[in-house]
Amino acid sequence: MDELLAAAPGHGEQSPLSRVPVHLRDNNANDYTPGFVAIGPLHSRGDRRLRPAERLKVAYLNGLISRGHPDPAHHLTVIQDYVRIVAAREQEARAMYVSEELADIGAEDFIQMMVLDGCFIIEHLVNVATGREEPSLHATPFGPAQLSVDLVLAENQIPFFVLVDLIAASRLPEFEATGYPPPVLLVKLVLFYLAGEKGRDMSDDALPAADGISHILHLLYEMVTAARTRWEPPPRAIQDGAVMEMAQEAARLLRRIPLLLFVPLLYPILPEDKKWSASYGKEDVPSASDLKRMGVQFKKARGGSGSKPVVGIASVLGPVPFAVKLTQHEDRLHLPQLRLEFRTAPLLLNLMAFEQSSSSSSAATTTTTVAPTIVSAYASFMAKMLQSAEDAGVLSAAEVVQQQGGAGNESKEEVARFFRRMGAASEAAGGELLLEKSYLGRLLEKLRERSRHPLYVMWADVQRNYFTLPWAVVVEFVAVVSFVSSMVQTYTSVRYH
Repeated sequence: MDELLAAAPGHGEQSPLSRVPVHLRDNNANDYTPGFVAIGPLHSRGDRRLRPAERLKVAYLNGLISRGHPDPAHHLTVIQDYVRIVAAREQEARAMYVSEELADIGAEDFIQMMVLDGCFIIEHLVNVATGREEPSLHATPFGPAQLSVDLVLAENQIPFFVLVDLIAASRLPEFEATGYPPPVLLVKLVLFYLAGEKGRDMSDDALPAADGISHILHLLYEMVTAARTRWEPPPRAIQDGAVMEMAQEAARLLRRIPLLLFVPLLYPILPEDKKWSASYGKEDVPSASDLKRMGVQFKKARGGSGSKPVVGIASVLGPVPFAVKLTQHEDRLHLPQLRLEFRTAPLLLNLMAFEQSSSSSSAATTTTTVAPTIVSAYASFMAKMLQSAEDAGVLSAAEVVQQQGGAGNESKEEVARFFRRMGAASEAAGGELLLEKSYLGRLLEKLRERSRHPLYVMWADVQRNYFTLPWAVVVEFVAVVSFVSSMVQTYTSVRYH
């Protein structure tokens, strides 16, 4: 406690905070481990990579106090107030963690940790909201970007009520005119940090109150899963380029008519080991490339025409995260846009870890609470969609998946590997069973029904085996020429007679 004081110059059920289970951590340890700053007691501050941030915390503590108390002589009094406020709820804060994790942490060290970590987070949130530069943070390579990841790691959280109490005890002249009570102000600051104006302006009824939020990762989860429940695909008449899109679709259908003539000729001579039934069972879901062959078009889920762009770490999940819908006579599959970058894997994996933690907590306390499965189900579903580089190419062409650094075959294989890794993490958490019972369960059955339809299966098998590049170009050209020639001969014959 003396170290902290020396820094001064002259209602809802809470989700527990614990380490990610070993069976989930094994293959993705780096995605659950902070790379810039340790928040809370679960990670050692002695790690060489985390030491610069420990010094930064003291500077940010003084920066936060200086906003409402420019005179350094008042800083010690404010710090003492912070310590007193956190000490009053120390046992409540400790109860948020697994007791074994705190066995070697005394009361003074724990309180100091909560104060330093909490004030560091609040000062950073205020800096971002007010556009204030942070040269000390930017002095570390990738500091701001890595910090945005570290603040949403499942093992790197402190209780949200600690942040509420600290911001309530702080004077923030920049926000006094807003009239927001401290809990509301904190929620809006966090949402702005995670998703920009779109997050900050989310309606109050879409999110839990501050006293129902466990920590920042919990608020992020509520934010990114809320929009899905209200989203509907925009009417085609108002979509961008609707007229051109309809013309392209008509041309595509006309171009496919001649090829349909080859299906009854080619399918009977197709070897059995090349057919769909040889590789897939009745319960399997077709991959993206096979669904495309079965006539399914992939579209990225678009936000509303007047919606604000998403920024911050939530932007990697697109404007409507986890929104998956089959529309237009069940031949258009709308999928959320996902941008693959260094933050994407830790974001998805830690959201899944939060789901499992919430599920375990619910199972231990009640038999009626429905455990959240949205992110885990999405990861499992996308792993089924993207099983190969060809599948990655299909979804990249539809702008459902965006990857930094090109679109070559090697890049597409990296995309497929990424989703296999996410799928494996979901399976380890019981994703297969959760997927069947999730919000995507009905969609899975519709896709399976399509894969059992004889016409779709024959059409897909013929395309997969006979109309793949480079032969597709040749065969389609011959088919079109033959079709046009037949039509001309028929017309000429009828006219002659």
